[in-house]
Amino acid sequence: MTAQDALARPFTPKLTVDDYLLLDRSGAFDAYAKTELIDGAVVAVNAQFSEHFTVKTKVLLALAEACKRLGSGLQAWSEGSITMPPHSVPEPDVFVTTVEPVRGPVALETVALIVEVASTSLSDDLGVMLRIYAQAGVPEYWVADVKARVIHQMWAPSGGAYAERRVVAFGDRVQSGTIDGLGVDTAAL
Repeated sequence: MTAQDALARPFTPKLTVDDYLLLDRSGAFDAYAKTELIDGAVVAVNAQFSEHFTVKTKVLLALAEACKRLGSGLQAWSEGSITMPPHSVPEPDVFVTTVEPVRGPVALETVALIVEVASTSLSDDLGVMLRIYAQAGVPEYWVADVKARVIHQMWAPSGGAYAERRVVAFGDRVQSGTIDGLGVDTAAL
């Protein structure tokens, strides 16, 4: 391949976490409602409709209550940006962290569990997002599949996958695979 051939190929640079945060601070995304950095690309976040935000809110409340009962200092939050160097700053639907977020994005090393709610995004949540979260070492990942009425529960990240998995039907109890004593009743979902 010649240099001319290489230059003729399409080139799409991958942004880093630092690039994205700098662009955000400069106001580059002000015209958009919300964005995420996913695998080096800036992605506009879709609107949330009833099916999605209802399940998201119920999962958040159930996890918040479960964390409170544990008394371990874990806290459940919704839609906070989490840095996952080198190329991702996702904003998961729900996450459990060891710290109270105060300023800027949440540090990856404080995240114990991430939940994505899928009403229209199941292939992304079980595809690219699963890979990103596993590669980043997120200890546990749940995908609440609104249409199938199940939670895909994954833990033990290894490379771009999770070694342990189970599917729990809405209405059954989800017991964390990584956080001792953390369980959520999904009857309300």
